[in-house]
Amino acid sequence: MDEHRDTEHERAETVGLGVVILAWHRCRAAMMPRWQLPLTIALVAALASAQASAQPQGDEPAPAPGEPTPRPDAPDSSAPDAATAPAPAEPGSGEPTPALEVAAPSTPDAGPAPTGTGEPVPAPAAAAAAAESAEAKADTAAAVTSEAATVNELGAIIVSARRRNESVQEVPVAVSALSGDALESKGAVNLDSFHKEVPSVTSYSANARNTTINIRGLGTGIALTGSGLDSGVGFYVDDVYYGRLSQSILNLVDLDRIEVLRGPQGTLFGRNTTAGAISVVTRAPSFSQEGSADLSIGNYRYLQARGSLSGPIFANKLAARVSFEAQRRDGFLINTNQLGRLHNQESFSVRGQLLYQPTEALKVRLIGDFATLGQTCCTTTPIGAVTAFDGGTPIAYPFANRAAQLGYTPLPYDPAARRTDADRQRVFRVVLGGVSLRADWDRGSHTLTSISALRFWNTSPRNDGDGTALDVFRESNQDDRQRQFTEELRVASNGTNAIDYVAGLYFLHQHLPSYLRRDYGPQAGEYLIAPGTSDLTPEQRRDALKGAYMRGPSTADTLNGAAFGQATWHIFSSLDLTAGLRYTYERKSGHYQQTRGSRQDISGLSEAQLALYNAYTPVVPYYELDKSWNSVSGLATVSQKLGSDALIFATYSRGSKSGGINLTSLPLDENGQVRTGLAILKPETVDHFEVGLKSQWFGRRFTANLNVFHTEIRDYQNTITDQTGSVFRWYLSNVGKVRSKGVEVELRAVPVKGLSLYAAGTYNPTEYTSYKNAQCPWEARAPGKPVVCDLSGQQLPVAPKYSASAGGDLTVELTEQVNLFFGADYSYRSSYTTTTNNSRYSRVNPVGLINARLGLKDAGGRWDAVIWSRNLLDSLYFLSKGVDEQTGIHSGLLGDPRTFGGTVRYYFD
Repeated sequence: MDEHRDTEHERAETVGLGVVILAWHRCRAAMMPRWQLPLTIALVAALASAQASAQPQGDEPAPAPGEPTPRPDAPDSSAPDAATAPAPAEPGSGEPTPALEVAAPSTPDAGPAPTGTGEPVPAPAAAAAAAESAEAKADTAAAVTSEAATVNELGAIIVSARRRNESVQEVPVAVSALSGDALESKGAVNLDSFHKEVPSVTSYSANARNTTINIRGLGTGIALTGSGLDSGVGFYVDDVYYGRLSQSILNLVDLDRIEVLRGPQGTLFGRNTTAGAISVVTRAPSFSQEGSADLSIGNYRYLQARGSLSGPIFANKLAARVSFEAQRRDGFLINTNQLGRLHNQESFSVRGQLLYQPTEALKVRLIGDFATLGQTCCTTTPIGAVTAFDGGTPIAYPFANRAAQLGYTPLPYDPAARRTDADRQRVFRVVLGGVSLRADWDRGSHTLTSISALRFWNTSPRNDGDGTALDVFRESNQDDRQRQFTEELRVASNGTNAIDYVAGLYFLHQHLPSYLRRDYGPQAGEYLIAPGTSDLTPEQRRDALKGAYMRGPSTADTLNGAAFGQATWHIFSSLDLTAGLRYTYERKSGHYQQTRGSRQDISGLSEAQLALYNAYTPVVPYYELDKSWNSVSGLATVSQKLGSDALIFATYSRGSKSGGINLTSLPLDENGQVRTGLAILKPETVDHFEVGLKSQWFGRRFTANLNVFHTEIRDYQNTITDQTGSVFRWYLSNVGKVRSKGVEVELRAVPVKGLSLYAAGTYNPTEYTSYKNAQCPWEARAPGKPVVCDLSGQQLPVAPKYSASAGGDLTVELTEQVNLFFGADYSYRSSYTTTTNNSRYSRVNPVGLINARLGLKDAGGRWDAVIWSRNLLDSLYFLSKGVDEQTGIHSGLLGDPRTFGGTVRYYFD
């Protein structure tokens, strides 16, 4: 029997590894550098060889302490049915960990799990526990059934939202926990796909450099972000802070779970989490052999291969995990000029881990990752051409006149056709990676944790600045070369005591050099300069900008240090008081300079031509900035248990987001000098109130959570767009006071075996409460009209008032070996604007999207095959809109059309 089993395992490994290598070879041949294939194969082969030599003959060894349990979808005949399973023992009773929590085990990166709350066991629970046999208790603690996994989705997922392992239903924080298995079954492996399940999160990427993430309407504002400003939403992977949000757009591999923490998280998660935090936790190396491989194909020539392999190198001491992902896809826009497609995408990522556990008390986890992304983006689609301001005043030089000057016939305004004629769109490259080292040392009463990390992020955009077949802008982009180092030291109490605590120190250094470039093409002069200007002929207008360019090198440095602590006092068995403080020091410094030049000899230009050349290539004298801030963040939370399945809590927190510096083309004063008063941004100050209810009903088959929140931010930071002069400018500024308030509801249910349902909704009328010196919307800024408006009381950009999501999964047994499953998800967002001045031309219409999947899976959890579709009804929608204030072109960034395909996935051990 053992020989047969070993043979089957060897065959499974061979088949699984073969699928990975074959799929990867196909992807690599299509898009990846040649060196990556042999490296990946060598890594996988070396690990497989190490696993084989480390695996002893005969019976498998018992799992090491802290080892992840089997996948939740693997059934166990010894486990009780969820409907008849005994209720979990009360915390502190001395009983084994309940099966629900075993389904989501502690991982080495999350620290030790609490042992209980210290409550006495009620008499009925004690009697039930005494009646249970020792064998049944052991089975309950060790077995993971498909039913238990489903119930686990209803609230027993273990999260580390407070830097301690706790059940998501028992932590007094507004947090949504999404399991990695559930997300991967839906193909939701990046931010753009998984955020739709959490209605309070709004996210999109204008391109691979500029990413918007808002939680409850707050965070980034609009997609353009500067080197000297940080988002109000913190993004973490395995407790490592990612300094630039665009690093979140890449596909994630080996997900264990994603935690979305809503509301300020400044005490424990630190800098710049005034709106919330997104924490990604990946699977740790396993001391038992396991792995997976999947291959997906779809329309638009979509092809993706992913694989993961983990196991011991030295039994119970050293384990490893290696995983990779490779993807390619044709673009969703047809380029009639270049006879191809735009928004093509190619990505590759590899992640390697080592887990060293010399004793049960010490765990050391080393993680290294590398990823690349290439896409031809990000071209907007013309919607129409505006010819007049509100009130009827015509635009001085509208787009139609510019096109006629150059004999250009633009494409028809038909977004549904998804066509463009951009002439110089090229590949936008992103390369990122890093290494982190985490050590957890269990000292009995407390655990010491150290997390050190080095990361880098490089972007090389190549955009067509005008988005047409005309040669107006040859370059209009900014390269970045970011480097960061972070260190966090923590001490956390173990178990549950009269007072539980977490305290620590944090340090970050970020170095971010950038290089802005803008090159004018040979048609720029005639296109940008209106006929009749200075009585110049078309040829003279053309020569004024022919060969002209601007360069803007800058460097930004950030130094951040903090000390923090948070403690929970268990006043009574059901009443807790949590308080926390964080002191933060931050210093930002940098420099900027903008120069001009020309590839043509400009000595023959007339005085009028030189004046135009100077106006369109403004010089910004070299300037330096250096500013530091000190702040104190804190929170106080009272939570009360209502029986064993309900919790109410109330929270007040006060925090701040660090100030910023402007390293960009700031407006100049009447003397041509930089308006230095705009160079420094004040920190944001946040006051937040929240009341929440978490409850489970009917044997934990139904979960209902409710949150009511009110957040006020003073000196809110956002991006100002200024196109009033001859050159487009954008810069960062404090835009006044804002308020986010509303209600969130989350519902989950397992009404019958094999059926799970969820629904969530948010009502959140986020608004400017005081913004009296705002730039007026473009349509109101006709010549002679005011340029400053009062936007107080208006909706914040990228902040839908209503959002909702709903869905479910149904599994039906076809045979003893094969199950049929079906799933569908719906997400809805109401309208919002995508400019800080709330121009109606930037308003995005409401959208509702449906995703669906249908497939078969092995009852033993070995394989599954699924066909899927995203945006099933092929809804036409925009992620952002805007109007070019010089030409009147109204355009927008389209969302993805309907995509469909199939995925085959295989698990082996």
